[in-house]
Amino acid sequence: VLLLSLYLGTVMAVPEVLRPGHGGPDFRLGGAFGIGLARVMVAWLGLAGTVILLFVLALILFSMATQVSLSAWVSGVVGLWDDWRILVEKELNRWRQNRVRKRLAEHDTEEEWEEPVVAQPEKASYGTEPSELAGPEMEGDEIESAREETEAWEEEGGEEVVLPWSSGSSDATIERPEPVPPKAPLSQLELLDVSQESPQPETPSGEPYSPENYRFPPTSILAPSEPQDELTDDELRENARVLEQALLEFGVEARVVEIAPGPVITRFEVEPAPGVKVARILSLSNDLARVLRASRIRIVAPIPGKAAVGIEVPNRNPAVVALRDVIESEAFLSSPSVLTIALGRTISGKPFVTDLAKMPHLLVAGATGSGKSVCLNAIIASILYKARPDQVQFVMIDPKRLELSMYSRLKDHHVTYLEELGEAVVTTPANAISVLRAVEYEMERRYGILSRAGVRNLEDYNDRVHQGRVKAEGDANPEPLPYLVVIIDELADLMMTGAREVEEPIARLTQMSRAVGIHLVVATQRPSVDVITGVIKANFPARIAFQVSSKTDSRTILDMNGAEKLLGRGDMLFLPPGSPEPIRVHGAFISTDESEQIIEWISAQPPLPKEPLAPFHEQQSGPGATFGANEQDPLFEDAARIVVLTQQGSISILQRKLKIGYARAARLIDALEDAGIVGPFDGSKAREVLVDQEGLMAMGIAPYGD
Repeated sequence: VLLLSLYLGTVMAVPEVLRPGHGGPDFRLGGAFGIGLARVMVAWLGLAGTVILLFVLALILFSMATQVSLSAWVSGVVGLWDDWRILVEKELNRWRQNRVRKRLAEHDTEEEWEEPVVAQPEKASYGTEPSELAGPEMEGDEIESAREETEAWEEEGGEEVVLPWSSGSSDATIERPEPVPPKAPLSQLELLDVSQESPQPETPSGEPYSPENYRFPPTSILAPSEPQDELTDDELRENARVLEQALLEFGVEARVVEIAPGPVITRFEVEPAPGVKVARILSLSNDLARVLRASRIRIVAPIPGKAAVGIEVPNRNPAVVALRDVIESEAFLSSPSVLTIALGRTISGKPFVTDLAKMPHLLVAGATGSGKSVCLNAIIASILYKARPDQVQFVMIDPKRLELSMYSRLKDHHVTYLEELGEAVVTTPANAISVLRAVEYEMERRYGILSRAGVRNLEDYNDRVHQGRVKAEGDANPEPLPYLVVIIDELADLMMTGAREVEEPIARLTQMSRAVGIHLVVATQRPSVDVITGVIKANFPARIAFQVSSKTDSRTILDMNGAEKLLGRGDMLFLPPGSPEPIRVHGAFISTDESEQIIEWISAQPPLPKEPLAPFHEQQSGPGATFGANEQDPLFEDAARIVVLTQQGSISILQRKLKIGYARAARLIDALEDAGIVGPFDGSKAREVLVDQEGLMAMGIAPYGD
């Protein structure tokens, strides 16, 4: 009570202090203390400070009187504010919905919304088999149920909103590719059963290899695509109308202008109304997936070259894209390149093929089980259907020892190897480094051949050889050079064991090997920055991203988001060289049995007479010379002197002082360890130097040279 009296006296004394003689406290009620405090506060704090202080004191007195803490009182005020804000938002949404309803209702009596001109999609010489679209496990009655859910917000009037671009069903254009005529009657498909014995080439095995007698594998080895149900145009337009209603539910006015059904997904091209921001549609990805009952959807905003936004929704029953359909397509058959690759089908079902020679190197990455190994087998099979053994040779590196091992049976045909390794398909990191160095040496050899012939690339050289315009060297007649395709199935395993020794030859090959017909296809299931380094990624302009777990992995592969929204099972984003946007492709599927039958067909033909890869041996005095097991490096004593003098047993100091490569410096360090001059490997630290100059002299090595 005393505190309250003092407080009230001070409050009543403030007007008297500010305006003397115009009223004030009654001194019999204790106003003397109040006016004294008021004079002090006004003199020191001013009017504003006094008011603030009195307000704070009022809060404290209120808290003491009610036994309620200030934090609880503040929480209550914040709760009331939140309740008021939610109420305002509800009323604002109701006002927006009524505004949209009013505009749509007045549309019939006023002028009609002018439809924007939509660019026609690019026509390509592709065929397709269209597919169904809906969310996963979305039946016809469920579609109607979803549509009714989107209209639940119409609490007033009870009338359905009639869209200005739709009267019962959407009038969007449905882009269906031309159907491909059947290749054979259905009764003949029984011959394609992989359990039956595969056909064999007619060339007798005793005859020597001849390009004229070589027989390519027949497409009957491959399984055809299975028949699939497809939605009718009316059903697709109904799905488009559901999408339009879903967008309208979230306050976005838009219309579906085109529908592109595909084997795995269907893309709806949505054109927003004037004034609707594209970013607003992008933010509705998860909400639209819920309304459409889809596992995940991908939004392309905007579609390059069009005034529309692409919404890609998975089909209820996705189809398997058979490699046979793509290989038998006009796009593949008419391609003149022997490095033509049948990747699969686009989102609209058109066969998608590309040329490895134009990439010129390809990086493939994605999570485990996303379809990388199947993609590699499809790439290899595509080239085997296009090129003879004398036209294309493969170098295969498979640290996992599972995916590419079956191609070792083609070592006399399409697979080249390093003879001293004793394996056609390389499986160990040490052998992988050796074969990469051998390919690097082959690149240098080819550059010498092209330089002497006066040509700039492999195609010109082979043309001149066929025309007889290349001079013979000695008794040997010039022969065409085959393309050399290096396949690496798992880069992560190689980078873990010797990142520097693997990265250097890969970087050099990707920078220089295009002109001499050497191309790399590198795959990894760990798309992290320590595997796909900046040096490697900069030299792979063409990349394929399969499904990944995070946006970070997608940016590591493609430098953009999107791969985290893929569906898996061969669903990929292909980034062509020089293109700002990736192309979504559903990868062609080839089974292990089909690959083995292709290998069986080719291996039954006469072997190609060829020389294996030449081993990589630099000059003895060169910066990267190699030596036999019992032969000491001439730089051994110099390396010992440097290590003892600097007391640093590291590879980098030998590289700088002796001006040698990493591989040779590493071998010198190992030799110094065997000689007892440096200690064992200790992580990232430099090796311990175990001897001094006297110990070096005892070993017969002069500390400072002769």
